[in-house]
Amino acid sequence: MFLSSPTSAVKHTYPGGRALICEAFRKKEVPDCAIDTMVESISASTMRQYETTYRQWWNFCSERSLSPYQAPSIIEFLQRVFEGNNLQYGSMNSHRSALALINLQPLSNDARLSRFMKGISRLRSSKPRYNSTWDPNVVLEYLQKLGPNFTLTLKDLSANLVTLLALATGHRLQTIQLIKLSNIHTSAQGIQIPITGPVKTSGSNRSQPCLQIPRFAENPLLCVATTLIDYIEATKPLQTPNQDYLFITFKEPYKTATKQSISRWIKNTLLTAGLDTNGFKPHSFRHASTSAAYRHGLSLSNTLSSPGS
Repeated sequence: MFLSSPTSAVKHTYPGGRALICEAFRKKEVPDCAIDTMVESISASTMRQYETTYRQWWNFCSERSLSPYQAPSIIEFLQRVFEGNNLQYGSMNSHRSALALINLQPLSNDARLSRFMKGISRLRSSKPRYNSTWDPNVVLEYLQKLGPNFTLTLKDLSANLVTLLALATGHRLQTIQLIKLSNIHTSAQGIQIPITGPVKTSGSNRSQPCLQIPRFAENPLLCVATTLIDYIEATKPLQTPNQDYLFITFKEPYKTATKQSISRWIKNTLLTAGLDTNGFKPHSFRHASTSAAYRHGLSLSNTLSSPGS
């Protein structure tokens, strides 16, 4: 699949990002026994992101008979990507990071590349995803009109719970998708859910998130704890013996719901509540919830330290 010399040109079919990274590690004299361990340091989402870069880079090197591991034309490639796409600095920096991982020469010391990236930052600086936000009360009023949980279909109950969790916790959908039944601890005061799976912010010296969900007796229709318990009861007959994740699909065969499925549930909730889903995506829940908390008196320091800030 790969050529032996690091300066050899690309003459084969694109092997895939993981194979490209593994070969780069071999060329950097990483022992074969340690390569898989090193690749595991790259998250699945980052690997998918880098895949786009590597496919374009492979084709670029193939057209010019260059080695993908030691090509002198990285700036030319980045300029081509920059001119052909309306990418902001963050996306261009992701391309740079992907190439730095497989290049045999360290790119961090390349003054030309540093100067080029500084130019990108001036021309297309990163912008906030949202310049405005939506009022969570619009969604809460819609959910309240749906009525008691026992009258809802499993589809509506699933969307209801995911939406309330996103608003109440301010956590990413990835975190919500990782909730396990075995980690749900209830008490008279509320529910505590430690997240044991790796999330975007996971690190060797970082604490894992723990969802704290108080009871909201004043309005049971909007009580996250009540809705969570009702969802567990509704899905208990559908759970398989080895099923531990909280959220499952609402159609047979009942499987663990993916982050993409949960994202669709929330997007549909926004749409049916009357919000513009072209302007606001599921990610906007984090922005909306923390912004609302700040408007209602939560201190700035607490708001900035919340998971949705």
